[in-house]
Amino acid sequence: MTATLRLALTADLHWGVRPSGDEATTLLIDFLRQEPPDVLVLAGDAGAGRDFANCLALFDDLACQKALVPGNHDIWVEDADPRGDSLQVYRDYLPSVCAAHGFHYLDQGPLLLPQAGLAVAGSINWYDYSWSIEALQQQFRDWEDRVRTKRFSRGRHNDARFVRWPLDDARFTGEVVGKLEEHLQQARSQVPSVIVVTHHPAYYSLSFPRGDAPLTPDGLLWDAFSGNRACEELLTRHEEDIPLVFSGHTHRARTSTLGKIRGYNIGGDYHFKRLLLVDWPAGTVTAHVFGREEG
Repeated sequence: MTATLRLALTADLHWGVRPSGDEATTLLIDFLRQEPPDVLVLAGDAGAGRDFANCLALFDDLACQKALVPGNHDIWVEDADPRGDSLQVYRDYLPSVCAAHGFHYLDQGPLLLPQAGLAVAGSINWYDYSWSIEALQQQFRDWEDRVRTKRFSRGRHNDARFVRWPLDDARFTGEVVGKLEEHLQQARSQVPSVIVVTHHPAYYSLSFPRGDAPLTPDGLLWDAFSGNRACEELLTRHEEDIPLVFSGHTHRARTSTLGKIRGYNIGGDYHFKRLLLVDWPAGTVTAHVFGREEG
């Protein structure tokens, strides 16, 4: 008989950025302590620099299995960073911190829950501009420079300042999506169902909300820096085996389907946090908010 499980998922805790956000995170953790889930998953952006470890330490006494995918902020580096460049942080430093605090690093392999016939597979996911590249080419003569420098009409995407590595966005996207496919196949060889967790939205309709009006140039650039078509195509190929997908990054709560997959963008922002509880195998999802959503 398949065991029942409760999974708790949150994202974008951004520990250390804003006092109100840290207070909301503390409330979220107090809530979990009262009735610990079977599995906790963080969907990226726990904290930049030393705050990544500081955030994970908050969960040290939570009595459950724990897993995470990193977010883009988690791989930011400073000049002469002792941890190395962003690729070294992603491949070496973050996994070591996760191991020290009892977190399974999903980018290195799925978390298997065989008693429930389930696995959790995950990825930072990344962006290769494919969500808006054709429109960008039509809008901007200098589109190549804009995506290379991540330049908006005012200011730049902070990834341009703090993500530093010896590769480009397209190459890293190909690497992480390819690894996610390996992990899906590995999981499916052992259990019948896989929940997928990503930081950057796993498919387009889990990204930023959009109105009916045509996207502005900056809106197209945000699309370029938010996800990729390859991950969406991967999930579609495996939709029979993936009942649920959860993503973060945008700070906007959304629900959407991709074929047979039910998807959720967890939401939560710098000043408030959201937690989704999933009862398996029923598949029911309930949301809890900590802190004030407005303001």
